[in-house]
Amino acid sequence: MGSIEDGPGSFSVFRTVDSGQRPTAEDNVACNDYFGSPRSLTVVERLDARMYTFTNNPSTGFLTNPTAQNVGPIYVCDGPIIDGQAFLDQWGALTAPGLGKLSMYGPCGLEFMIGSPGRAAVDCVLRVNPNDSGVTDGVATSNSIANPLRLPDGRTGSMWTLYTLGEGTAPVPTPVAGTPQPTGSVKYSVGREVNSVSTGSTPACPGGVRTTELHAVSVDAATGAASTEPSEDVAAPASICYQNPSSPDFGASLSITSYGVTPALTATSTGQCRRTELAIEPGTVQQSCGFTLPPQPALGLTGGQVTLNGLVPTNDAAGSANSAIWTTSFLGPITPR
Repeated sequence: MGSIEDGPGSFSVFRTVDSGQRPTAEDNVACNDYFGSPRSLTVVERLDARMYTFTNNPSTGFLTNPTAQNVGPIYVCDGPIIDGQAFLDQWGALTAPGLGKLSMYGPCGLEFMIGSPGRAAVDCVLRVNPNDSGVTDGVATSNSIANPLRLPDGRTGSMWTLYTLGEGTAPVPTPVAGTPQPTGSVKYSVGREVNSVSTGSTPACPGGVRTTELHAVSVDAATGAASTEPSEDVAAPASICYQNPSSPDFGASLSITSYGVTPALTATSTGQCRRTELAIEPGTVQQSCGFTLPPQPALGLTGGQVTLNGLVPTNDAAGSANSAIWTTSFLGPITPR
């Protein structure tokens, strides 16, 4: 199929899972410093987790070994906020091979999943701070299935997509083999946009309509860097109807058909998108979107979420300035092929 473009930055994708351990005092102090007093008293979650690189099906993008290589720690903490459709303010820190130690902050959407009691879909859009390992800017987005009460069927876990600017100069250690983790019934897939088209605005979609194909991509086992060589196979066609861009976020509606399950599953959802101004060429902006998927009991889907992280022309929400990364989560007995 040929290569696709990252643009001025680079993508890394990691699977993360609650470690079951208490956060370190250092991480908790840094979280408290971010929220300040008295807001630090309202923090509702402090989560210590591990980051993993993974293997996935080369045709469908669904993860086949979600915890293949254990590549570093990640910590996040959340406090309440009302910021558009976001209800959580998150601060986080992670150490990634090649990128080094990163801190990040920003809003998260939160929606409880009616088909999966005790679970919530959380999608975060976090600004990445510069560090001393060459990262100058960036945005980290999450597709998270939260299980704050640690009910049966898997701990809190996420797919994190990092888009970073600058040349990371941190060491890249030899990866350590991961071990199976209590991830439960959630199944994640990762893909990139191919053949995206902005078809113009309509009365229902004044911000425009994007049609696209999602093709599976792998990640580097040592660094999590996303491949720019997608699969030949279409994993999922999708379209998004955008409302006019506004701040802090704006509405969008999604239609997606996953060929990674049998029979193919078509889902529709309304969600929101958010833009982040990065230090990149004028006329281009980072744009992230999140959509919670409703249950489809007949197909074994109890819920899920779709997120995307990419660059778009400032004047065209439906356009594409690079090949965005999409992550999809399915919960329930539904089984990838």
